[in-house]
Parts: sequence; structure tokens; C-alpha cells
Amino acid sequence: MAHGDNMSVFWWMVYSLNSVISTFTLYSMPVFEPNDYFWANHWDGKEEKWVAYARAIRKIIAKQGNFELSTLRMEDKFDFKKEIRKAKNK
Repeated sequence: MAHGDNMSVFWWMVYSLNSVISTFTLYSMPVFEPNDYFWANHWDGKEEKWVAYARAIRKIIAKQGNFELSTLRMEDKFDFKKEIRKAKNK
């Protein structure tokens, strides 16, 4: 089970209870509202505005959290899960 969203509640509890001490870092970031500067410098006019906004937020979160951006789309994850379910049911 590689993804938490694919895990049953039982296994989530087992994994959680096996962890005696957990540490995490919480970053509090300001609300980001696009303005005229944002649209002039980060939107090419070809894509929908929400796509440009989502792309910018994704980059900001990745930079703040020191995450590597993936080229996979959400649809790829859904397709992968469908294939896994098919393989399990054989």
C-alpha cells in the first residue's frame, strides 16, 4: 500500500499506533489571491485562469516544502488505480 488514500482505516490505525513519536513541520502561508500583476506575468491567455492559478500555487507549495514536482497528472493516478484493481480481481 503505497498511498494513504488507498489504505483501509484498520491498517491506518495499525501504522499510526506503531509510531510512538512523530514530528512534523507546519508552514503557515498567507492567502494567495491573484491580482493584475499575476495575470500579466503568469498567465499566457491560452489556458483557463484556474489552471494558471493552480500551477502557480503548486509551484509555491513545492518550493516552500522542498518538494520535487512531478509531471504526472491526477488522471494518471486514477488510471493506475483502475489497473491495480483489475489485477487484484483476476
